Parts: sequence; structure tokens; C-alpha cells
Amino acid sequence: MSKVVVNDLIISSLETIMAFGINGGAHRFTLDELQNATIANSQDNTALTGKGGRTIGQLKRNKSVTVSGTNGMVSMGLVEVEVGSAGEHKDSTPVKVPDYLVVAGNKATTSYKAVGTAGNEIQEVIVKNSDGTINKRLTQDATATEGKFAYDPATKELTFADGEIEDATSIVVYYTRNVEGDVISNISDNYSETVELYVDALAKDKCQNIYHVQFYIPYADFTGAFDLAFGDSQTTHGFEATSIASACTNGGTKFWDLTVFGEDAEDAEDAGNTDENP
Repeated sequence: MSKVVVNDLIISSLETIMAFGINGGAHRFTLDELQNATIANSQDNTALTGKGGRTIGQLKRNKSVTVSGTNGMVSMGLVEVEVGSAGEHKDSTPVKVPDYLVVAGNKATTSYKAVGTAGNEIQEVIVKNSDGTINKRLTQDATATEGKFAYDPATKELTFADGEIEDATSIVVYYTRNVEGDVISNISDNYSETVELYVDALAKDKCQNIYHVQFYIPYADFTGAFDLAFGDSQTTHGFEATSIASACTNGGTKFWDLTVFGEDAEDAEDAGNTDENP
């Protein structure tokens, strides 16, 4: 084995984090809007003492590696790994919507088709006063009578009893509609997954030569702890994974490989890799 020829490096750019199924599996996600990432390496050192309490050695054990960071966008693939459930594209799936309408001629039309139990697609109509406070609540029935309204899902039309609601009165209804969309479920007894992780960065040496830096983590076990905060600032997607040392890697129970190669590096001949790291 030849000697390492690259010494000190300046990490100039964090590029991507790619995840695949373990042992050479399919692509799971790529994070390419990374704000930061950290590969934390630690071990426990216990001093061995001799005469007068002087240190005569150290007992070293419990090495560990964690990978954490923040992506500037919410990654659906990362969510799947963190909650342990695959997303699914559905031709029809329910969502709850608010609908703000105005009555005209004892009628109003919902923006979308309300779905649910026939005759009870919309549980109530909330009638507002001019100042926005609630005037009264009407419940759905087969026909429009005092205190009741009727709804036809085919036409999306709400009908009120004569004189029940004045024209130009604001009302609010809440109902379920069906849409085509992607769904990921956080199931209570599904847990976060282990993936094969690649962390890519760019670096320069003291002579301004550019290098690619890649950390290969064979088994990155995600913690499943993440927050998605919404409000007056950007929603970011944090993550954390623990590197699992496994004897499945032929090179030993490794936590990671660090590979540094030149910007203009050409393809090398097949060296007959025995490790799953390509």
C-alpha cells in the first residue's frame, strides 16, 4: 500500500449527502441544499494510574461516530428513512379544507366537492356577523329548513331556507375533499432505518489544488428524531445518524472510509475490490 500523498486540506464546500439501501441497495435520497453537516468522532479514555496516581497508560474503548446536519429543504426521502415508512402516491386521498363563501339567493357553492357520509358531507355552516364574529351554526339535513341546510355534492351547492341568511352574508364551512397526492405516514410501531451514506465535499490544499472528499459510511442508523418548524423563518430539515460498525465490511468493523481524489482524477483500473464500497 502506497503512502498518502495529500496532507493538509481546506474544506471549501459541502456538496451533497447521498443515501442508498444498505449493502449496495437502491437510491433513497440526495441532500443537495445542505447548510451544514458534522461527522462527530468520539471514544472513551480512562486513565490507568500507577505510583502517586500518575498516569501510566490509558484504557481506550467505546468509539462512536455520529453524522448530523441541516438541509435547507425538506427531503421526502429523508422523511421516509426517519419515520421508517415508504411514501405512496395515491390517485385519491382525503384532505380537510376551510371554505370561505358568500350567500346569494339562499345559496352558496363550495369550492370543491365535499365527501363523506351521504347526507352529512358538511357537518355545519358557520354564519358570520359583519364584524367576523359567529352569528349562528346550521346543521346539514336532507332539505333546507330553519336551522338546517341541504348540500348536493354533484353540484357543490348549499341551499338555505328562505330568509334564513341575508344576501352577501359571509359563511365558513369545513369539509373533506379528495385529491391526488403523495402520502407518508408516521406509524407508531415503525422505526427509523439504516442506510448506506456518502458525504461529499470539495477541498483545496496549500497550493490551491482542488480535491474531492468523500466519506463513505456503510451503515448509518438514523435516530428518527427531527423537527419541522413552521413560522416566520425558513423551514429546514435536521437529521442525525449513528454509524454502526459491522463485520459485513470485509475491511473490518469500520465506521467510515475517507477518500480524497483530485478534481481531474481519471478512472482507475479495477483493483478487485473486496469491500462493498465501490
